[in-house]
Amino acid sequence: MKKVFLSIMFLLFWSLTFAGALEDLTAGRTALERKEYARALEYLTKTETTAPENTKMSLYIDLAICYRGLKNYDMAIKYYQKAVVLSPKMSELYYNIGLAYYYKGTLKKAQEYYKKTIGMSPEYTEAYGALAMAYRDDNMLDLAAVTVKKAINLNPKYAGGYNILGNCYEDRGFHKEAVEMYKKAIRLRPAYASAFYNLGVVYDEMGQYASAIDAYKQATAINKKDPQIYYNLGVAYMKAGKDYAAQDVFKQAIKLDDTFETAYENLILSLKKSGQSREAVKWEALKKNRFGE
Repeated sequence: MKKVFLSIMFLLFWSLTFAGALEDLTAGRTALERKEYARALEYLTKTETTAPENTKMSLYIDLAICYRGLKNYDMAIKYYQKAVVLSPKMSELYYNIGLAYYYKGTLKKAQEYYKKTIGMSPEYTEAYGALAMAYRDDNMLDLAAVTVKKAINLNPKYAGGYNILGNCYEDRGFHKEAVEMYKKAIRLRPAYASAFYNLGVVYDEMGQYASAIDAYKQATAINKKDPQIYYNLGVAYMKAGKDYAAQDVFKQAIKLDDTFETAYENLILSLKKSGQSREAVKWEALKKNRFGE
């Protein structure tokens, strides 16, 4: 009788633990869908030892995504590798390990894992694109161009590929070819903020400030949270002699990132150029308070 009682108590404890794990998994994944990475991690970490075995694979991936979202790339790699142990033939895992190494700035390791991905899945278009980006950042420009062209050959509708190829042309100073590639990317993906931003950069370098302004404005309409886009738009306005418009977007850049020192500097310069000396003095004081002398 005593043994039966203990067995019932054990089953009850196990059932409660199992139910608690599932509850934490659900809460964690709900937070993850909302990109609340720290909150998701809090719930998901609790379940690592108690979650059912058939949920471990997806749990490790979720934990890796949390850590990547929090920019803890070493931990992201650790959990993707845990997932690899359970599913060594899943090429997506190697691709994501490559991404984590890329974001970490470890370009050779990123290249290694992208190549491994391609070896397992030769038609993995995004892996070619990611490998091209890693080559480009590693100053292997010719190899980057060749690699991204392979991606485009595999999928002529791969918008990201044209954007990357545009970057490769821009690196070489081939402005017209870069513009053509960015426009192709935008035709394929009309809400492509990065391609509009890159297009703005090229037009700016070509001295076509009205076109640069239009491209940057398109980028800000899509991505309202990137201070760099607003900053570049402000610079283009200044070059076009539109100081009042420049001031508004420099202020927006500072609102999004109050450590953006050059945004302060250009705002102050545009205020002085437009005869707003009192306002310039105010922003100089704010800059001094923020950054010191």
